[in-house]
Amino acid sequence: MYPYVDLFGLRVGTYGLWMLAGLFAAFFLFARLFRSREICWECALVVVCCAFGLALLGGYIFYMLFSVGLPAILEAARQGRLLEALSQGGIVFYGGLLGGILGVWLGCRVVGLRVFPVLDLCAPALALGHAFGRVGCLFAGCCYGMPCDLPFCFALSPQIEGGARLLPVQLIEAACDLILCAALLLYLRKKRPVPRAAGVFLMSYATYRFILEFFRGDEIRGHILGLTTSQFWSLPAFAAGAVLCFVLARRGVNADPFRTPEGRIHPRETDD
Repeated sequence: MYPYVDLFGLRVGTYGLWMLAGLFAAFFLFARLFRSREICWECALVVVCCAFGLALLGGYIFYMLFSVGLPAILEAARQGRLLEALSQGGIVFYGGLLGGILGVWLGCRVVGLRVFPVLDLCAPALALGHAFGRVGCLFAGCCYGMPCDLPFCFALSPQIEGGARLLPVQLIEAACDLILCAALLLYLRKKRPVPRAAGVFLMSYATYRFILEFFRGDEIRGHILGLTTSQFWSLPAFAAGAVLCFVLARRGVNADPFRTPEGRIHPRETDD
């Protein structure tokens, strides 16, 4: 476990570095997919900025509500420790996913694109970026798996589970994300009904996330109705993916991503 690294005399969080790398990787993939649909890269930048900003906010809000808990936040406010309590927040993926979807909608409204075709383009980029984030979790020592003695298990640190060998759930989920990213890229090589790729992403991710939660060893996630927070939110995520994939896509949602022509890449003018 390496939660911090020294760069040019500065102590930098490893998780943040992996998150930044994931953001750049997702953006470049997203921009390439946008270009394949004749959408200019400036539109991609606006959509990514809106999506990333609201994803961070949504992930933080979910963490504070379901991992810290509203009663604890209110008690900290009563004791005058509200800023201290809020400063210790983390990120919950499903909150980030919901915020990111809202951000994509907002970005599409700004640049004049239709949201459903853009959601399909977001799906493989999101899977790629999340894979980087899960590797960051491994280095930060969070989201770890249960004690396990299989050959590919290893200890994160003496402070985590007493130095026991742990199942690398973070790497398993990262591998699933990369496989899903590759599958979605292959799927999108041809024109498809929208927003089916987004639906496939939601159903696929919800399925393996629900399963992997059984092998987690950390207890910070909180529970809802006997399920972990992530398992609980996997259920509506899967249902939403099924609606996108089997209801909206079958109705022939308009695959043209442009509401207005401003974001289209115009052909270069040639000299006579």
